[in-house]
Amino acid sequence: MTRGKQQIRKLVGEYPRYGFILGISLLFFLYKGVSYALIGSYLPLLVFLGVLALWFFGLSASALAARRVARLWAFVLILWASVRLLLAGVNQFLKPIPEGHVDAQLGLTGTLLSLAVLFCGGYLWKFRNRVFNQS
Repeated sequence: MTRGKQQIRKLVGEYPRYGFILGISLLFFLYKGVSYALIGSYLPLLVFLGVLALWFFGLSASALAARRVARLWAFVLILWASVRLLLAGVNQFLKPIPEGHVDAQLGLTGTLLSLAVLFCGGYLWKFRNRVFNQS
């Protein structure tokens, strides 16, 4: 069995909550990438595929590489959610934009989504060393 398969089996078997949250975060960005690709913008889907390739490389290389990829992914999730929450606050309190798309992205559902992604990023950040230890 290859090292990547062993790492994925360990991730799902020994740390099911971490694997579930990681899977949810990746599926969310896959959904975003596909939905943007359907309207003609392929860049988010290409970025998702790059992140997925980075995960497979990290899991198959070593525990240190996997931990670095986990740190990078958690940081990206935290940064993405924080920027969205900041923009939602600016839109709500300083200069509201009445356009429907902006309201859908930065309104109540967008804010709740950003909080969920922020939670996922924080969880992945907090437990990355425990899951991808040097073994």
